[in-house]
Amino acid sequence: MQANPLISDDFVDAIKLLSCFELDNLQQGIKLHQECDPTLRQAADRLHLKGVLTAADGGYLTPFGMTLREQLQPLINALAEPSR
Repeated sequence: MQANPLISDDFVDAIKLLSCFELDNLQQGIKLHQECDPTLRQAADRLHLKGVLTAADGGYLTPFGMTLREQLQPLINALAEPSR
């Protein structure tokens, strides 16, 4: 089976970063410090350029970002490992 070319490492990093935002409080932001994983900092910069985040180092979700985060949750729920 051939992997989907749309699901790149950059795509997965963006999903990881979006999943860091709490659904219970979408008004809460995040700050990626210099010692943070560089791939996540790059993902934040790409999401900022796409209008998903308010700042290149995290910040807050834009209204578009909030919609994406809300739509991501069913996928997380479906694929998450069950609690033991």
